[in-house]
Amino acid sequence: MTSHAQGVIQVFDSLLTALNATGIPFEAYGWDHSPAAPYGVVSIEGQGDIVAGDDQIIHQALRGSIDLYVGSPDLTWMTTVQSSINGLVAWRLNSVQHEEDTNLIHYEWIFEMEEP
Repeated sequence: MTSHAQGVIQVFDSLLTALNATGIPFEAYGWDHSPAAPYGVVSIEGQGDIVAGDDQIIHQALRGSIDLYVGSPDLTWMTTVQSSINGLVAWRLNSVQHEEDTNLIHYEWIFEMEEP
């Protein structure tokens, strides 16, 4: 594995560790069977911003999402997650919605992380 790929894995693992330190269980890329709420999912979904020159990518960011599922709307959950990721990745709260099929509140953050 290249040192570049190891760096990406290290940043992603740090993010997952910080989220799990909140006491809310988070899993990378989804759960086989969803646990009781609250729980979350974190995933890298694609390329973010890039810097290019001389027909090559010089620097790029990776974009992903953090999804939190809770039983009732409570800003404590939202601020807990946001506090845990501050300083690790650039992020924005993308949406808060009610999932009709599970009756859960779904918070979604979009993040970008620099490739080391």
